[in-house]
Amino acid sequence: MPEITIRIEDKAVRAALNRLAARGGNLAPALKVIGEELVKSTEARFGSQGPAPDGTPWPKLSPRTLTRKKHPKILTESGHLRGSIRSQLLGSRAVAVGTNRAYAAIHQLGGPAGRGRKVTIPARPYLGVSAADRVRILAVLKWFLARRI
Repeated sequence: MPEITIRIEDKAVRAALNRLAARGGNLAPALKVIGEELVKSTEARFGSQGPAPDGTPWPKLSPRTLTRKKHPKILTESGHLRGSIRSQLLGSRAVAVGTNRAYAAIHQLGGPAGRGRKVTIPARPYLGVSAADRVRILAVLKWFLARRI
């Protein structure tokens, strides 16, 4: 299964993490909460039918796809993908949010799929950090910084 890595290269987030590490040393509790918040945000994208973390709307389903689906929701036929989103601490300095579903990458990145790769699935990014997520991450870090003074 391919692994997709999205890094947050945000100066404000990095500075807050560095301040927290300098004061308390252990980032794991804050990262755990950040991971939980990102899982909630990712799950919410399924419920609202997008948009992608960068604000781009998800492409609509094709008429052909709509005829064979039980309901018209995007990325929600069985609910398995949405229900598989998890966060995991990677040591004490990083958190990952993702899924173990083999078909997850094709929905995130888009590309040829199906028998003979005759169908092209458009990218519908559901994993990632939105502007609202960034605000939540900073709020979590500020809360932890206030507790560690």
